[in-house]
Amino acid sequence: MKYFLFLLLVAWCSVASAQSYKPAANETLAIGSALPLTDQMLALQQRITMQPEDSDLLKLTALYLQGARQPGYDSWFHEAEYWLSKVSTDNQVSIDYWLLRADLEQQQHQFDSALTRLERVFQQQPQHLSASLMAARIYLATAQHQAAQQACARLWQQDLFLFSVCSYEVAGRKGNWQQSYTALQALYQRQQSLPTAIDLWLRGILAEQAEQTGQLAEARDWLSPVLTQAPTSLWLKWADLSLALGDDEQVYQQLLTKHQQLGLADSLLVRLAAAEQRLNKQPVIKPELAQRITVRLARGDTDHAADIAHYYLKVTPDAAAALQWAELNYLTAKEPDDVVLLEQSKLALRHQQRNK
Repeated sequence: MKYFLFLLLVAWCSVASAQSYKPAANETLAIGSALPLTDQMLALQQRITMQPEDSDLLKLTALYLQGARQPGYDSWFHEAEYWLSKVSTDNQVSIDYWLLRADLEQQQHQFDSALTRLERVFQQQPQHLSASLMAARIYLATAQHQAAQQACARLWQQDLFLFSVCSYEVAGRKGNWQQSYTALQALYQRQQSLPTAIDLWLRGILAEQAEQTGQLAEARDWLSPVLTQAPTSLWLKWADLSLALGDDEQVYQQLLTKHQQLGLADSLLVRLAAAEQRLNKQPVIKPELAQRITVRLARGDTDHAADIAHYYLKVTPDAAAALQWAELNYLTAKEPDDVVLLEQSKLALRHQQRNK
């Protein structure tokens, strides 16, 4: 799964132990607003216009990055990149700048470049918390599990809880799904209160591990209570789980509302189009998505190739094209969902060839 900004993690404490915890589908969670405050961003922009300060530019970039991970706000990644480019040369060697630049680069799947930025952070602060979490995330995205565990190890003396979560995620990716899931559930239950970003991050891992142990409904239950404040990555997982469970109508209604309000990016729009098609709805989303895909192909856009693979696999079947884009995606992204996408595309092509 593609992850949200860790730069905004805040201090917190763990509490007494409890028994293993499982989510309820109707559970609700009260947490703060997931999007940056518009008036705060406007105030920063106004100050920058009057008297540019690097500190304000870095704050504004971080707010755009935080918001960009919400469905419908993908264009804010470009805004973040724009404001970060305005930082003076003198401050382009600061830790804050390197972290923001690395975060942008990992979003664009420029993983090697992002890791180079993070290495500069570690040269100054070898156990930097946010940099360690981001490095672990990148190594997991590229299936470098040992390197991911080494990144987690940097957290040992900084925050035992984050070290534990990071390590359990890596253990799951190494194939120890059930043991990791059981341990992570118990760890989650021991927390009385978590910051929003950490709670969402942890629920995403729990959902992945529940899915990998074959508990699809339980996996979705981890995500349903926090959807309104969840990043796009968790919306994608929720939609895929719901489609796998046959809840096409729920996916259609939820994503259609989001699209009408905000306008969704291709990754979520392809799930909406799939639900529309499976429900035999009047095709409205599919033509819109087809036009977007045509434009992407015409301009040679290979970023986030998984979107196009999903399109050819689920919306406009073309097994050969799906496999081509799934293989392209796998060159950079090697998480469980990327592996499944590649396997599904290969299976679709074999099925198509047998039926010729």
